[in-house]
Amino acid sequence: MRSRKYGNCRKYGNKSYNTGPLAGFRVQPRHPACPLPCLDPTSLPAPWRREAAVCRCKPRWSRAPPLTLSHLSPLPPAPAATVQAPAWIQGFLGDTVTLPCYLPLEADMRVTQVTWMRQEPAGGARNVAVFHSTRGASVSEPGRLEFVAARPGAELWNASLAVSGLRAEDEANYTCQFATFPQGSRSARTWLRVLAQPQNMVEPREVLLAQQPREPEETVAVARCVSTGGRPPGQITWFSHLNGTASESQEPGPQPGTTTVISLFALVPSSQADGQNITCRVEHESQREPALLPVTLPCADPPEVSISGYDDNWYLGRSKAALTCDVRSNPEPTGYNWSTTTGPLPPSAVAQGRQLQITKVDESVNTTFICLVTNSLGTGRGELPVLVREARPGEQPGSGMSVTNTVLVLVFGGVLGFILLGILLYLRRRCSRSRTDHSSASANGAVSYRSVASEDSSPQTDTRR
Repeated sequence: MRSRKYGNCRKYGNKSYNTGPLAGFRVQPRHPACPLPCLDPTSLPAPWRREAAVCRCKPRWSRAPPLTLSHLSPLPPAPAATVQAPAWIQGFLGDTVTLPCYLPLEADMRVTQVTWMRQEPAGGARNVAVFHSTRGASVSEPGRLEFVAARPGAELWNASLAVSGLRAEDEANYTCQFATFPQGSRSARTWLRVLAQPQNMVEPREVLLAQQPREPEETVAVARCVSTGGRPPGQITWFSHLNGTASESQEPGPQPGTTTVISLFALVPSSQADGQNITCRVEHESQREPALLPVTLPCADPPEVSISGYDDNWYLGRSKAALTCDVRSNPEPTGYNWSTTTGPLPPSAVAQGRQLQITKVDESVNTTFICLVTNSLGTGRGELPVLVREARPGEQPGSGMSVTNTVLVLVFGGVLGFILLGILLYLRRRCSRSRTDHSSASANGAVSYRSVASEDSSPQTDTRR
């Protein structure tokens, strides 16, 4: 005889055997909705009916042993519906965040009340929002806490709670609890994380190269990176090829619960660091990528001053002499001041910025000149002694003749001597020519007389034809 209880297995398995209503059929073991051989889905509990409807009993063409009553066991209880809520959720300071919470309703289940509780830092839980199925909502902070979808008289399955004007103290564990009848209470917990995005900036710090550290290897801060108002605090690191070190400090941020992080990059001062680039890197949970902030290092110092323009050729009466104040300064100079070691400038000296014009050199210029240069970091000083001579170099005092005049006199004297020598040679040549002409005339009949010394008293006459 075929059992009526298992008659519906025939249409699922499409095969029946004379040996018994379940003979030749075996349950698909991988499907959780088929713990027993194929049964009429209407005989199963309500939660299992839909899953049992898709269960199929596979025929075995080999004969199976008959199923006895000892193989049958009672159906396990249906799994209870659980509250669905995220393990954690985050929001930004001052914004609005929603805490999701849902309960899938079951047959013959009625939700009477939903309660949100917050875990206090000191311990224990405190009710912050309650929604009754008939009396409605009751919250600890009206205007900040609000149920998103719950309405009196409606099915209470969505207990999501919105928190506006998010504050740092709102960060806590929240428990969403459903009171159901007749099943009892069911709950889930969510961690609310409150963030605050920081404001990041980097700036260089002026390094005084002239003021060397006390120790040779003592470092000086050359750059400052600040992450302001972060929650949690920002994490700052430095990238540089320079051999520097970083130090960090924290202080309360502009809003309650926030933190400002200050990081200083320090190194041993040197001119090699001037104009070099370093990068401040700030990481924070609110940023998708780290913030990279580059900065150029300026190595500033007070002015380094020297004076030029004196050529050791300043003599009494010289005009148009000048001194120049040469400056190496970072930042740029803001002022120049000329003076002397004896007091104010001489009457013939006129200051024109970085230059000092001397209209005429006199005895008052025979002093030490001072140039003071100022920038935003300090003042630099340069000195130059000036020696005024009575005469030009190479000229004897009181002679009134300089080397140049002496040279001119010598040149003029040489030219004049050459001219006189030429004149003498010309006159001598002319006299020689005149004698030659006179001798020629005597040979043509002229008589010349020559006196000859003699002991005789009577003169002698020499006659030549």
